[in-house]
Amino acid sequence: MTQATASALPPRPDFRARLTRRLQRSDPFLKRAVQAAAVIGAVIGLLLYGWQAVNTDAQAARRALAQAATAGQLAAESDLARIDAAARGAAPLITAALAKDAAPEEIRRLRAGIAALLQETPVTAIIIFDGRGQALSVFGDLPSDAAGRVAPRRTSQRAGGELLPLELAPVSAQRAARYLDLSAGKGPKLDAALVLRTGAFQGALGAGSAAGDGWRAALLNRDGETVVPAFAAGRAFGVAETSLAAEALGWTPLHADEAAAAGRVTGEAGDVFMETRAVAGNALQLVYVGEVRPAFSILASRRFELIALLGSVALAAALAISVIQNEWQRHDRHVRDADLMALRADVTCDLLSAGVIDWSVADGGVEYSEGWADLFAQGVEPASEQIFDWIARIHPDDRLAAREAYQSMLDGHMTELVHRVRVRLSSGLWVQVAERGRAIAGVGGEVKRIVLVQTVEPVDGSALRGAFDGVRRADAVAV
Repeated sequence: MTQATASALPPRPDFRARLTRRLQRSDPFLKRAVQAAAVIGAVIGLLLYGWQAVNTDAQAARRALAQAATAGQLAAESDLARIDAAARGAAPLITAALAKDAAPEEIRRLRAGIAALLQETPVTAIIIFDGRGQALSVFGDLPSDAAGRVAPRRTSQRAGGELLPLELAPVSAQRAARYLDLSAGKGPKLDAALVLRTGAFQGALGAGSAAGDGWRAALLNRDGETVVPAFAAGRAFGVAETSLAAEALGWTPLHADEAAAAGRVTGEAGDVFMETRAVAGNALQLVYVGEVRPAFSILASRRFELIALLGSVALAAALAISVIQNEWQRHDRHVRDADLMALRADVTCDLLSAGVIDWSVADGGVEYSEGWADLFAQGVEPASEQIFDWIARIHPDDRLAAREAYQSMLDGHMTELVHRVRVRLSSGLWVQVAERGRAIAGVGGEVKRIVLVQTVEPVDGSALRGAFDGVRRADAVAV
């Protein structure tokens, strides 16, 4: 009856734990990483789309406002021409009505004619001032918001001591007065204020609506005073816009021989952009102001396009994740199969108390299994060794034969190897091992790897008995 003896080798790790370590792969983490990357990519794509949409919308609004400003300039010049034409047409009638020898019936007829003449013009009433600046007479229909509010012509406060008159001045929130010297033939000139209708210049100013919901516009006189404003609901043309226009136009103290401001200015400050156009020979300035719409408003206006983009991005991300995950799962199956095969080989070597050396012929590197480390290196697996390091572990008397056997495998003369060599342990002692090897060829037939499996020869005294037998035989021959 034989009794199993306890192994002196250090205990091996549990096989289940080793299998778990081998099969603990990073695929779930990588899958989550790809999903997160897809989400992040979709978010970045949407942000880029939003930025491009906002930028495109702002550029389109600026271009539209520039085009509208040019059209508004022509409309304002046309309104001024109509106003001046109405004044010229009414000048002879006003001169006749103010004549000292005019009969009352004639004056009433002239006033009726002036009122009829002004009905189809931007002018609703004409006020004539005397030399002391007092209202001498009113022709036409003077609206209630202008009664008592139309002052005589003023001079520009920016002109210093020079008398540079203002051609236009505000009367009420939506009404202005145009100042002219009326002349009928060779008679004296009359100081007149033409009270304009509320719709005057609104066509020119309303062109600013091309800038979007936040637009506002105004007609400014020489002093930068808002004469006639126009704006979207809740967005008045206020002090901030007037200051911005003055800064953009670069107004300086005026003189009679100097231009009032630049004929055309395009600029922006933050989210606000502005267009200005000169009217009446730079005596007036049309100012248009717009703002970049909020990103939410722009995206809301493109919601259908955004929904289509979101759907495409989601579909593309889902397809990409599906393809990648399927490829990884297929790769993982091969890896798991290879791991299981390697583990089976490892378990087999453990059960046989064998060590495995994997020799890569291309770079000469060798890798030792855990079983080899337990058998020959006291459980410490050597790191980053070459085939020469392994051969150096072989006994000098066995080294030449081992080299020749390995070279035969490299040359393709044999694919399998079975021999015995003595190997030095980490303690310095020598142990005899049975080594079996197999060459693994590549696609072209050349040897790629050589796998060596070593098992320790049992120490039963046979070698010592063989040595004694050899000594006895030699002694017998000698006798």
